[in-house]
Amino acid sequence: MKQLMRGKYFALTEVCFLSLMGALVYVLRAFIKTPTHGILPGHNAIIWVIPFIIGLGLTRKFGSATYIGVVSGLLLGILGDHEGGLKFFEYLGMGFTMDVMGLFFKGHVGNVIVCVLLGAFGSFAKFVVNYGLAILVSQAANVLLAGVAWPAIVHLVFGGAGGIIAFIVLNRVKHVRFPHQQAKVSENPKTV
Repeated sequence: MKQLMRGKYFALTEVCFLSLMGALVYVLRAFIKTPTHGILPGHNAIIWVIPFIIGLGLTRKFGSATYIGVVSGLLLGILGDHEGGLKFFEYLGMGFTMDVMGLFFKGHVGNVIVCVLLGAFGSFAKFVVNYGLAILVSQAANVLLAGVAWPAIVHLVFGGAGGIIAFIVLNRVKHVRFPHQQAKVSENPKTV
């Protein structure tokens, strides 16, 4: 709480970086289309979770994945294809779930198991919000719930696989620091 009173929670460089990660989710979602949509619903989660985990891992702050979810959800809701503005809630739920899990693991996003769990459960949260919204706006809720097991498993598996990819990328770039983090390291080199 004291950090919020002292200054801004996110530095300008972090806001720019997280906004770019949210825009990357939009670009990946809008322009990478695969023909297996009917067979494997949620298979693109292998791609969507990567910017979320990288953003969370590099900023190391609660709320960073939620911010990415807000930006990507707004972009997909406004500029996206035929699915409309309800996509905002899916990506918001995905980001918030990853932030809460990041708190649970106390910043150990550099661990492969943590990245797999973040990816799997972040994608699963998006799936749950998607089905919840479909039930709210549809009158055929029983039909929607009939085939829910296969998409749930696919979301978990492909989200976890995206977590592995994010872990590999994160380990390659984790030495890169934001300018305000670099200033803290140069002032006190023993904290590295």
